Amino acid sequence: MIYPKTLKLLIVIIVALAYQNANAQYTITGVVTDAKNGDPLPFATVGLKGMNVGAQTNFEGIYVIKTKVLSDSIYVSTINYKRRMKVLDKKIFTQTIDFQLQGEAKSLDEVVVYSGENPAFKILRKLSENKNKNDRKRLNAFEYNSYSKMELDVDNLSEKFKERKVMKQIQGAIEKFEKLAGEDGKAVIPTFISETLSKYYFRENPSRKKEIILKNNIKGVGVKEGGFVSQLVGGNIFANYNFYDNYVPFLGKDIISPFGDNWKGTYKWFLSDTTNVDGHICYGMEFDPKNDKDLVFIGKAYIDTTSYALVQIDATVGKEANINFIDKIKISQELEQTSEGAWLPSKTRFLIDIAELTKNSAGMLLKMYISNKDFVVNQPKELSFYDLPIEVAEDSKEPDPKFWLEARHESLSAQDILASKLIDTVRNVPIVKTYVEIAEIVASGYKRFNKFGIGPYISLLSVNKIEGIRTRLGFKTNSDFSKEWILKGWAGFGTRDLTLKYGGEVDYIISRRHWTVAGIKHSYDLERIGLTPELIGDNKIFYAFTRWGAFSGAFYRRESEVFYKTEPTKGITFTSSLTTRGFDPLFEFQYRTHPDQGKHSPTVDHYDDTFFTFEARFAKNETFLMDGNERITLGSKRTPTVTLTYQHGMKVLNGDFRYDKFMAKVFQSFRIGTIGRSDYTLQAGYIPTALPAPLLFPHLGNETFFYNRAAFNTMHYFEFVSDKYVSLNYNHNFDGLLFNRIPAIRQLKWRLIASANVLLGSQREENKELMQEAIPVINPKHTKGELQPRYSFSGLDPNKPYIEVGYGIDNIFKIFRIQAFHRLSYLDHLSPSGKSPRPFALKASVHFSF
Repeated sequence: MIYPKTLKLLIVIIVALAYQNANAQYTITGVVTDAKNGDPLPFATVGLKGMNVGAQTNFEGIYVIKTKVLSDSIYVSTINYKRRMKVLDKKIFTQTIDFQLQGEAKSLDEVVVYSGENPAFKILRKLSENKNKNDRKRLNAFEYNSYSKMELDVDNLSEKFKERKVMKQIQGAIEKFEKLAGEDGKAVIPTFISETLSKYYFRENPSRKKEIILKNNIKGVGVKEGGFVSQLVGGNIFANYNFYDNYVPFLGKDIISPFGDNWKGTYKWFLSDTTNVDGHICYGMEFDPKNDKDLVFIGKAYIDTTSYALVQIDATVGKEANINFIDKIKISQELEQTSEGAWLPSKTRFLIDIAELTKNSAGMLLKMYISNKDFVVNQPKELSFYDLPIEVAEDSKEPDPKFWLEARHESLSAQDILASKLIDTVRNVPIVKTYVEIAEIVASGYKRFNKFGIGPYISLLSVNKIEGIRTRLGFKTNSDFSKEWILKGWAGFGTRDLTLKYGGEVDYIISRRHWTVAGIKHSYDLERIGLTPELIGDNKIFYAFTRWGAFSGAFYRRESEVFYKTEPTKGITFTSSLTTRGFDPLFEFQYRTHPDQGKHSPTVDHYDDTFFTFEARFAKNETFLMDGNERITLGSKRTPTVTLTYQHGMKVLNGDFRYDKFMAKVFQSFRIGTIGRSDYTLQAGYIPTALPAPLLFPHLGNETFFYNRAAFNTMHYFEFVSDKYVSLNYNHNFDGLLFNRIPAIRQLKWRLIASANVLLGSQREENKELMQEAIPVINPKHTKGELQPRYSFSGLDPNKPYIEVGYGIDNIFKIFRIQAFHRLSYLDHLSPSGKSPRPFALKASVHFSF
């Protein structure tokens, strides 16, 4: 028997349960990531099967769905990925369901049907019209606090690769990481991870940028903590992408922006949806390249319906694009509106998926996340503040986990934490240490020890007719030895000439901020006319190859120099030096000491030269990194680099000549729309004084099989010598403009290249007469051995330029370049040693480029 009070209680409970069930709400959350690399996928659509209920993932790939009615399954779909579906449990009101999606190529042509004008075009025109209001370039200056996280992994591990000795030693740790990757995730081996806090500053006019690395925590396999690594992990200097520009620079490539001036000619567009993105009602816009072999993106962006500003973008460059060694480049960016109306990047995530070079090798995965906040606009600093673009604070190293718990903008994921632990395991494996050492030698040319390095390996051995088998060994100290003093030295010996060659240098870094260095050096070596280091420049590989073979135009040179170099303000460098050089040729050589006496003048077959040099170099917006005690330029591709040089010869310190020499050089690399990228080197020189031919301007020829960008590739060594000249070396890379559109070969990713080299010069009669025969001289040193024949040192016709043109194919098997050159003038001119002219030359080179 049920009592009335009990009955009432049961009724209340039943009613309460019925009410709760009627008002029950299911909550489903999760993270959507790329199954291959673990990268979050923003803008993915997550929905319940058979129902009009769903959500979209945010910038971190997170979704939240709240609903009173639940279907039996949940799905996720997004552009360029396979659609996934999972079963739901209706008995559970709060569920966490993560998705890992497999990549899949997609073309918008399959789904887009328009009647009349594409509706996306009106929105894109509005975006262009409002660009001046929304683009960060409208700001005079801005600054913000930044947190960045970088990770480098080994991925695409084949079963055969896992069987290698190095892999077996860390297999246990890898298995833990595989479990964390989840049901669909691919195994990866973290090799580097870092966290960085920095302050970033930008000034628009003149354009200046600066990043101060405040704190960092760096852990990696083979990574030696120091200035170079600390500067790279900052991120904002390298990853401050602006999609309003016509091109987005990445890895030295210019990727066509979907919101640049050519948005209609390069991309196909689809207006997909309208959604709320952080309080902004936005148009969802999908874009797809018209030619996937071009340097273009595929992805999705959200544009504010009121201001027509770019709010978020997720852009990917696939492996179909004409980029080497890369399976994918992905850039995701979320922007925030400032008080002045312009938008700045608040979050940026980029990923580089480096392809495996062979079937059984592994690939690499570079991921970086940058979070910016506390924006301050239109408060520019003094110009001098930006002199050092990247600055690392003295106490930047901060490994304390408690500090980072408070400092980082977002918490680390479980995968991040395990990755850090795995790095400790991997970097202590002996075979890994060996691989790291080999990689360092290949990259730097030196075998590094604690405080110095031995090398460079490319100069260890050469064979030529003068020296026989030449061996050379050198060293240089590093920043562990001293952060101010740099010591360098080398010694070489030939089995045929039995002559010791040597060199030494001592440098002192006075200031790193304004890069002020003073030094003294001395050397004795065998050189060649027109192929000396100061003429060849930084092309160390070409210089090493010129030391093989016949070795014509050889001479011994004893050189001493004192120099001072400084950068008083950003982009301007001054160098001054006092140099003495001795010229002792191994070929028949003489010049008249008193040319006014004609054939009755005495002659000399060697000379000493003492001169002062002042050089001014102007390179706007050039950025440098410090690698220990060395400064590495990242170039100044979009503005000319101008170098002006003046030399004054003096009759002091055994100098035989008094003269003036003026030189100028301009280099620039620039983009020509969709046609490709060009670069040119414009040079000029003038010597008003009569001097022996080796002291004039011997023009750089190339008799090797290897291509040299700075040389005249159909010209013999020192074939022409001028006392007044102007030259132009012009090169153009069409990227994939032609070959990308030829069906039979577009998969090869070849790149058409073209070049033209022009030289206009002359040699005055007084310089020619100075080299004419007169009273011969006998040098006892030369009578002991066989001299090479006399050379002509011809001048150019001032009314007839030397011209050569070239064309070829770059990126053959991703590393080879073959270029043909035609000589169009001086086709009857003999080389200094009497060789026939070369109207045609075929050159090859090996280089790694993306």
